[in-house]
Amino acid sequence: MTHRWRRSLPGIATILIIVLVLVLAAVLGLIDAEAAVEGCIMLGALTAIFHVLIRFGYHVRFSDADFLSAQLAAAFVLLAWLTYRTGNTLSALSVLYLVVMLNGMQQLDRHRLAALGTVAAVTHGTALFMLIDRGYPVNLAAVWTQFGALVLALAWITYAAGAIQRLRARLSEAHRRIHELGLQADERASRDALTGVYHHRHLMEALEREIARSERVGKPLSIARIDLDWLGSLNEAHGAAAGDIALKLFTAAAAGALRDVDIFGRYGGKEFLALMPDTGLKGAVIAAERIRANVGREPLPEVDGRRHLSCTLGVAEHRKGENTRLLIGRAEAGLNYAKAAGRDRVVALGPDGKPATEEAA
Repeated sequence: MTHRWRRSLPGIATILIIVLVLVLAAVLGLIDAEAAVEGCIMLGALTAIFHVLIRFGYHVRFSDADFLSAQLAAAFVLLAWLTYRTGNTLSALSVLYLVVMLNGMQQLDRHRLAALGTVAAVTHGTALFMLIDRGYPVNLAAVWTQFGALVLALAWITYAAGAIQRLRARLSEAHRRIHELGLQADERASRDALTGVYHHRHLMEALEREIARSERVGKPLSIARIDLDWLGSLNEAHGAAAGDIALKLFTAAAAGALRDVDIFGRYGGKEFLALMPDTGLKGAVIAAERIRANVGREPLPEVDGRRHLSCTLGVAEHRKGENTRLLIGRAEAGLNYAKAAGRDRVVALGPDGKPATEEAA
């Protein structure tokens, strides 16, 4: 069912309820059968008019609330006409005013409902005045008591609708807040407690997704295995607290060298992993060198003559049909070559398994 038909359902449902009440009232002898038939015909015509408006797209000029308000206002006018036509002012027809308002209560704000309540009171009151004016025999006390009760009921529905809408707004805000808190909790759960970057499990899940996407769309994917150099020596010389500070400085510098679409996280201990979607091997090597340069600018307490952080990187591009284990294994092999060559450098392995790129610091 399309949206244009869904938006008309409340009004159509209201009209169908009125038709059913008219038929029942006619069967029970509460109103004249001829008047009931005329009312049903007019309600059918009203439904057809709104059907034509929807069919030819005129309804798009109005909001859902305005469109429903027009349907309900037309229903009130018809009810007033039926009241005048039947002359049975104390019949079930009066209750239908409340049925119409209750249908509007589900979707309309308090201001629109107040306007509709005014339309209902004015049209029904006009019908009563016209009956009295033409000399129709009615019990005036009963008629005006019923009219006053109807006006009070309409006013109460309008007030209740405002209270319900405020409650809905609060519930909606609470739901939105709960959703945000859930997202924040999920985000925190996927982060390493010390460094704030993604942890191992999240990295593996992300890598599987990126490999599947790379093979599906035919775009390149590269990764970099990164090792923070000399962290053990730093811990020995200055304590674990200094090592923690170095890890935080390193992750901030490395993440700052990557794009927003790249994914960076802690693979384990002092080992990190960067995922670079839509990036071939050459571009990944350039990004890895940018990471190495950024990290190399971070100062640290002197350790064996070194006064700045450094890192070693192994880069690999995903090959079709390759799983996460093989891809990470090739990046790690490049990392091991770089470590053996003296650290603080980037190495990418070629198809022959030997270093294709080796840039010294």
